[in-house]
Parts: sequence; structure tokens; C-alpha cells
Amino acid sequence: MRVFKNSSILFIVVLALLLSACGGTASPSSSAPTSTPKPAVKHSGQTAAQIVAALKGKGLPITDNFTYDENTDLNKLLGRPNQYTGKVNFRDSRTSYSDAKGADINVSDGGSVEVFANASDAAKRYAYVQAISSSGGLFAEYDYYDNGLALLRVSHELTPNQAKEYEGAFTALP
Repeated sequence: MRVFKNSSILFIVVLALLLSACGGTASPSSSAPTSTPKPAVKHSGQTAAQIVAALKGKGLPITDNFTYDENTDLNKLLGRPNQYTGKVNFRDSRTSYSDAKGADINVSDGGSVEVFANASDAAKRYAYVQAISSSGGLFAEYDYYDNGLALLRVSHELTPNQAKEYEGAFTALP
């Protein structure tokens, strides 16, 4: 009878070990794996007007600006599928086009900020604007895109060093 009793105890111990090794409940000291938070997309939650204000706040000589809506956008792109969701053109005091006002302010007067719903739309617009800008002449401009939700377009009237001031201020924004 003694052999039977020892065998029964041994069987129960082995069974208990097997069950606990097969993934019973997690011990209190174990923790669920955590995912690494994704970094925020640049310019997320910012309007075009807020970005222009931030550029001006960094000391750039923006003297006037105009925020477009779907009725005043001359390109008729604002709010359309895959196009910008916000647009502000601004005047830089160093350009020769300094007398433009309101909706008449053009990129050549200083620049423009366009904001998009997603980075893919912004990247497509950047590629499109770059293709036109590279043709030179009247369409030449400096364009900056930092893989975020905004595109900065700066007048060809500015010198390369002046345009770099905009680039540095823009890429430093969150």
C-alpha cells in the first residue's frame, strides 16, 4: 500500500508542475508587453495661421497675412479630397511685392503655409509644387516639407540665405 501512496503523491506533484508550466494564470510579477508610443506627426493639430504666427514669433519679417477659406482660395483646392485643409499666404517685408493685401497676397510676396489632413497628401502636394517650381521663371520658389502635415512655400524674391531662415524656423517647429 505504501508504494501506491508514494506513487499517488508523485503523480499529483508532477501533474501540478505540468499544469503550472502549461500557462496557467500569469504571475503578479509579470507584465503585459507595452508598445512604443508613436511620435507625433510634425505640425499635428496646428492650423496654417498658427504656423505662420510661430514663424513670425521666431523673428521672421512677416508683415501681413491672409487666411483662405473655400470661397477665397483661388486654387479651389481648400478642403477638396487629398488637398490642403488650411492655407495662409503671407507677406515678407524684404520682397518687392510688399503692397499686396488680403486675398491678393501671393507666394511671391513672401510665402505660404498649407496644412493637410495627413502626411501622404502633404508629400504629394510638395512633389507637385516642386515639379512646377523647378521649371523656373515665374513659378520659381523655395519649398520646404519636413515629413509632417504642413508645406512651407517661400518667395523666390528672397535670397537663399533669407529662405534658409524660413527653413530653419519651420523645421524647428513641433
